[in-house]
Amino acid sequence: MELQIKQLMADFLNLDPERIDDSTAIENVAGWDSFNHLNLCLALEQEFSVTLDVAEMEAMTSYYDILQTIQAKL
Repeated sequence: MELQIKQLMADFLNLDPERIDDSTAIENVAGWDSFNHLNLCLALEQEFSVTLDVAEMEAMTSYYDILQTIQAKL
């Protein structure tokens, strides 16, 4: 699951998946804007067959937050 999340983040945020860690967050990734965030959330929903509500999407502002949210959904 962690590798899948990192790969999706890499694809949508133009990052090297090997450099994504718990400190990777919206405030330190230049390409992490609202448009890419929404697309990333939609891709996560599809990849893991989960539904995210708006509050969850808004709270997922780092790799760590995304991992915790997806783990809780599965």
